[in-house]
Amino acid sequence: EIWLKRILDRENRAQATLDQTVGLSRSRRRCVHVVMFAVAPSSCTGPVARVLTIAGRALAEVSPVPETVGALKMALEAQLGIAQALQKLVARGSVEIFEDGEALDPEGTEVVMIVDESPMSTWDSDANPRKDDLEVRGGSAKCPNMATNYINVLTKEPLRRGAHYFEFHMHSIGDEQWCGLVRNPAHAGHRTGGRALDGWMYYAGRIGSRSASTADGHAALHAQHRAVAPFDNLQMSGDIIGMLVDLSQGVVAFNLNGILQGACAIPTGIPLWLLTHLDTATDHVELRKLPVQDAPLDTQLAITGSLLDTRKGLLLNFWDFDDEDNQSAFGEEAYDSCGDDDV
Repeated sequence: EIWLKRILDRENRAQATLDQTVGLSRSRRRCVHVVMFAVAPSSCTGPVARVLTIAGRALAEVSPVPETVGALKMALEAQLGIAQALQKLVARGSVEIFEDGEALDPEGTEVVMIVDESPMSTWDSDANPRKDDLEVRGGSAKCPNMATNYINVLTKEPLRRGAHYFEFHMHSIGDEQWCGLVRNPAHAGHRTGGRALDGWMYYAGRIGSRSASTADGHAALHAQHRAVAPFDNLQMSGDIIGMLVDLSQGVVAFNLNGILQGACAIPTGIPLWLLTHLDTATDHVELRKLPVQDAPLDTQLAITGSLLDTRKGLLLNFWDFDDEDNQSAFGEEAYDSCGDDDV
């Protein structure tokens, strides 16, 4: 109840801010609208399930009334595009969250929706094939019991719409690290090496490496199986990777400790999961979600600036040294014959 009251207070303040945002930039206004989802209701006849914002504004109407709260959430996802996992429904004037299995009054009902985005920044250990090796608490991920070369960890819910800003706090990196976006949730676990990820990643490089290779050693943007452009290397601990994602524009921008590294195009209209690649038993990554307006200004401007061309750069397929299946497919002889000069 304390948690929900805090959300209610925060959303009421956000609604007051929304009413005074005439002078805000488009990106900031969009961030506030994503929280409130102030859209016009549909016209329904007969008994309806009416869904309101915290401030009492009509958000949606569903008719006939679904049998359960879970069915109502499903209808709202189809109507509003808000994932069921992000919906918290409460009775008007109450702080008790409805369970999905609870029945709704077929003669009509009125509920308040709160959009909880925390699953977007919560690591999913339950669905991870290597969950027994992981130690996950919210946005904090460790792997003290690692029994494989690496473990990819994805968030519970993907990004589907709007603009979002995240920080990857790199408390400890033992060797290599990738942080970013992927479109395939099957990457969770230990079957897809960092260089084989189907995504858009900040490759941190190898800790202690002097290699200039952006495929293996030096930090870079790894996107669509290519090392696209060099980024700044990370230290063993203490660095923060910032990632601004705008799914309306179809762009992701990365910074390191607030310094812009680069931006590139990403697809729109599909879900994208956040991923971190834990490479050693000492790795510790903490994911935080911040308001879009907290992103550094040059990172915000990069969304509408010139983008790195992900069609150019070094192909990474051959360099997936972390993927044991790929190594065996190439053969040790081919693997050993490649050095930095070949890159």
